[in-house]
Amino acid sequence: MLRILFVDDEPNILQATRRATRDMRGEWDMHFVPGGEEALALMAVDRFDVVVSDMRMPGMDGAELLTAVRINSPGTARIILSGFAEEEAVFRSTRVAHQFLSKPCDVDVLKKTISEIRAAQQAVPSERIRDLVGSIDQLPVLGDVYQRLVAAMESERATNEDLADIISEDIALTAELVRLVNSAFFGLPRRVESVSQAVGYLGIDVVRAVVVGYSVYTSNRSSMIDVDVVRRRSQQVAALARRSHSTLYGRSSAESADVFLAGMLHEVGVLVLSMVHGVDPIDLKGVLGSNDVTTERLTVGADRYAVGGYLLGLWGFSPDVVEAVASLGRPLEPTTHSSSMSWALGLARHALDQDLVPADDSPDESAADELIQELDRALRQDPALVATERP
Repeated sequence: MLRILFVDDEPNILQATRRATRDMRGEWDMHFVPGGEEALALMAVDRFDVVVSDMRMPGMDGAELLTAVRINSPGTARIILSGFAEEEAVFRSTRVAHQFLSKPCDVDVLKKTISEIRAAQQAVPSERIRDLVGSIDQLPVLGDVYQRLVAAMESERATNEDLADIISEDIALTAELVRLVNSAFFGLPRRVESVSQAVGYLGIDVVRAVVVGYSVYTSNRSSMIDVDVVRRRSQQVAALARRSHSTLYGRSSAESADVFLAGMLHEVGVLVLSMVHGVDPIDLKGVLGSNDVTTERLTVGADRYAVGGYLLGLWGFSPDVVEAVASLGRPLEPTTHSSSMSWALGLARHALDQDLVPADDSPDESAADELIQELDRALRQDPALVATERP
């Protein structure tokens, strides 16, 4: 049974939450306390899977509480609720919380969020991985532009122009998006010159994936890895995975945007590993120089794709995206990559790692499609063709 601790200094809010979640008592073991000190005292003698805390509380606020939870119980998922627009406090909370929800929070949104976290925990039951992701002192961040973009998308009145205006406020992101969209991987009929055109050609879901990938990688600079190299490689994998999925499973598939998102974020586990205290830079360099995840399991105790998949689950991304990323830690075989998304993603990463498709100057669309189909047939017939080391 999922054990959840709700923390809020307003008794009426706690009581309302208790009533609204009464139907979940068969699945959730819930406890309610009026402040951070009481929460930590309870957690000192009991284990919880999820903590849901109000942000603004007297004495210890939500950000301080979740920081203490990270230190004392790193495997516990952390959700913050905030009903006021105090940017500094929100910034502090997003650095330590796995999810940020506005207050008052719709009970169905709260239930959905907790259910998604539970699914992520069940998909990656390793306590080592849960503690690893939960223990780092600064999580990779879904940036401000992404958060505002999602909020605008949830508004039924938002137009493509409105969304483009939000993205365009970040000049570097705008340049990155236009550069990527005009790469040969997308095969657009004419050059795109603006974010508005990119949204119109690609659709907001694909553009959002570009935004989230950019915000996650650029907001987490690590001296242990070259973040720019990881980001660019992720963009290449994402674009080729999207094309592979369209070629093999149909261009109108609704999964196209999700497979692109999975590609953009498939190396997010590297960011997590680079922030783990005690990881030797030499060990991490060895991890990044090999496709054999045995290396990283031996050096850091978990492979980066399981770590990344778990973090994406905590962030609330779809189970299909989580599974596609996590599957990269398994051999590229039809039995281990049974979904179309995970197969297309694995195929794209293999093709780029083995230099079967030039990263910066991809072939024309028909040639790329033919190469993808040939590689798909070859790997389905003989999965042993997948090399474990990059050339």
